[in-house]
Amino acid sequence: MSAKILVVEDDIPLTRTLQHILESAGYDMLAANTAEDGLQLALTEQPDLVLLDVMIPNMGGWEVCRRLRAKSVVPILLLTALGDAKNIVRGLEMGGDDYIVKPFNPPVVLARIKAHLRRANASDQVRQQFSYDDGAFVIDLPNHAVSVDGRAVELTPREFQLLSALARNVGRVLTADELVMLACGMENYGARDNIKPYIHFLRKKIERDPTSPRWVPTVRGIGYRFDLN
Repeated sequence: MSAKILVVEDDIPLTRTLQHILESAGYDMLAANTAEDGLQLALTEQPDLVLLDVMIPNMGGWEVCRRLRAKSVVPILLLTALGDAKNIVRGLEMGGDDYIVKPFNPPVVLARIKAHLRRANASDQVRQQFSYDDGAFVIDLPNHAVSVDGRAVELTPREFQLLSALARNVGRVLTADELVMLACGMENYGARDNIKPYIHFLRKKIERDPTSPRWVPTVRGIGYRFDLN
């Protein structure tokens, strides 16, 4: 399967150039021409890597980088004409993984993309399976499989997406709106209003006592958390 790369860039001709470069190298490309669309696509489409223009208007690339890094470990390559040391340091401190200065050399960009995807894929091998309480609760992401106390649990695709989003953000409270974005595709299924019933059905399948949830408690007034305590 080809890696999916999201380009967040308001320069349309440059976006087309990047599309030609990336697709010629065998990658699939998504494009966003505003900061807000870029952030939403990054969270809903879960690309393998993001090329982010720092100077994109409105919210701005810096803020997109900060918000995305708070929710995702996806490699972020900052693409900008601001090549001074101060801005490079700022970008890296905000969560960027690399800094590519315009004008850029296409082979160099491709080499950096390949290097970051290789490192991300190596890290993903560690994050593909979550096991808790000495194997009492196991989530196998590649195989969409879950077991509780050695018993296989059948989840619907939507329930599994919700559980995966929570498990990838273990210990962090996620609001209903964040779950809508992180659980891929849920914006097409009633979105925010359906989170509560999906959590209800998920608990019935994975919790020993759904009325007193151990794994997915409610944080009153905020949202839900995948809990290890």
